[in-house]
Amino acid sequence: MGKQETAEEVVRRLGRECFGFLTEAGFTGPHYIDGGFDYAGHGLRITIYRYYWKNEAEVVADVYVLGDVGSGLRSGVHQLSAECGLGAVNHLPSNARSARLTELRVRTFAAALKCLLPFLLAPDRAALIRRASTRL
Repeated sequence: MGKQETAEEVVRRLGRECFGFLTEAGFTGPHYIDGGFDYAGHGLRITIYRYYWKNEAEVVADVYVLGDVGSGLRSGVHQLSAECGLGAVNHLPSNARSARLTELRVRTFAAALKCLLPFLLAPDRAALIRRASTRL
């Protein structure tokens, strides 16, 4: 019997496997951070990480605007997907305690980001992220 992967190891392993399309689109990464990884490019930073706090574990995917235009703006991938009319991303439970649920959430976020990429590379991306950040 082999050693089972932890949820954090799953997130990092899938960083290259599921999000390789971001490097093909001109982003650099994955850059490993606490609990996950991020990609940067085109004035954006895309972060996917898993956090665990007081018996709560969740996988989060956020898009940040970098630079002077809209610096500090942040929106979740699920908010962006809804704002672009692509539908709900969070059809999986938000709880990601197990490695299996963590893998499913990371793969779901990768598929959503692949659909969102044309919107994120458009010139009005800061306005899109601003609008999406106000969604609940």
